[in-house]
Amino acid sequence: MAKLVRQHRFVLTLSGHVLGDGTGYLASVDDHGRVVHQMMSNYQHRELGGEGYLRLLELEPDGRTMHVRTYSPWYDQYLTAADQDFTIELDVG
Repeated sequence: MAKLVRQHRFVLTLSGHVLGDGTGYLASVDDHGRVVHQMMSNYQHRELGGEGYLRLLELEPDGRTMHVRTYSPWYDQYLTAADQDFTIELDVG
């Protein structure tokens, strides 16, 4: 994965289905000097197969600012920990 992301002009990658605590984030620089944001989310380890949690990605009109939130329509609630609710700036330009 590192070779693929590093060599191409990605600004964001999303993945899942990795066991552990369910979330991961990495910002790294590619071979072109641009920041690539890599996000992993997997909630299936939670009760009831994930409790309906999913990632919501909201891109602001500037095309750069992305708000990341984790929401469950089942419970109608958001997770508010720092790794579940954060903002990133995409390196587009």
